[in-house]
Amino acid sequence: MPLGLPSGLVAVRGTRHRSLRGWLAGAVLLCVLAGIGYAVWSPRSAPSPSGDRASTASNAGPAPSPSRASAVPTTAVGECLPASVDGIPAQPHDQRPVPDAVASRTALAGLPVAPRSGGDTYCRGRFGPDTWPDLDRNGCSTRQDVLVRQAATVTTRRIAAHDKTCAEAISGSWIDPYTGATMTFSNLKDPSQAQRIQIDHLVPLYNAWVSGARDWTDAQRVAFANDLAAPELRAVGGDVNFTKNHAGPETWAPPTAQQCDYARAFVAVKATYRLTVTLPERDALASMLLTCV
Repeated sequence: MPLGLPSGLVAVRGTRHRSLRGWLAGAVLLCVLAGIGYAVWSPRSAPSPSGDRASTASNAGPAPSPSRASAVPTTAVGECLPASVDGIPAQPHDQRPVPDAVASRTALAGLPVAPRSGGDTYCRGRFGPDTWPDLDRNGCSTRQDVLVRQAATVTTRRIAAHDKTCAEAISGSWIDPYTGATMTFSNLKDPSQAQRIQIDHLVPLYNAWVSGARDWTDAQRVAFANDLAAPELRAVGGDVNFTKNHAGPETWAPPTAQQCDYARAFVAVKATYRLTVTLPERDALASMLLTCV
């Protein structure tokens, strides 16, 4: 006990010191708990995606440019935003003839072989918006152009669209190029019917991306995804389109009766855009071309 101080005063000060120490300990505990709570509940930032990889395909060059007009700039690295269609010049409307089996075999032999790469950076939006544009400037969307062109029988109705008018497919029948089945619809304005006939990208957009399209400009990718001149776009059954998805010919194939047409068209698209093929992809296409008679 300190000298010269009453015992009662020392006791009071000791009590006060103990109270102060208890209060400080409680405050420290609250701060620790608050820090733990913040660490648990605060959102964590996702790791930033890697940028687009440089092409590893030895001979794969960029796709033919839609035009020498200014290309639409790509989005920033790591972003997946829909590419704009602004600035893309008018594209061809009429489809070119698909080469025969002999020419297709020659073209297949000339395609550069390389493993697929860049799949981790795939971005569907870089091929354009979710809605079909009108790149041939005829007033109809790409979907409507394909539906009318491929129809076996069709009833159209002229509507205002894309600042012009379009003869829109309302009803009719179509032959699925992958199955040979006839698809008949009475009212394509009915969403339940419209979803049963879809526009398929013969060379899936993912396949194109990992075989060279990752290095194109957005303008080139949008033009590819809406190319009416190459045999890239086909009206098919919705269930068939769902099953095919982004599979290539090494993992998906139509029935034997449709394999020749499928392989010829697939090779034509790959050759037009100088896309690479993998060894299994090339072998599968070569096998399908043997079914041509």
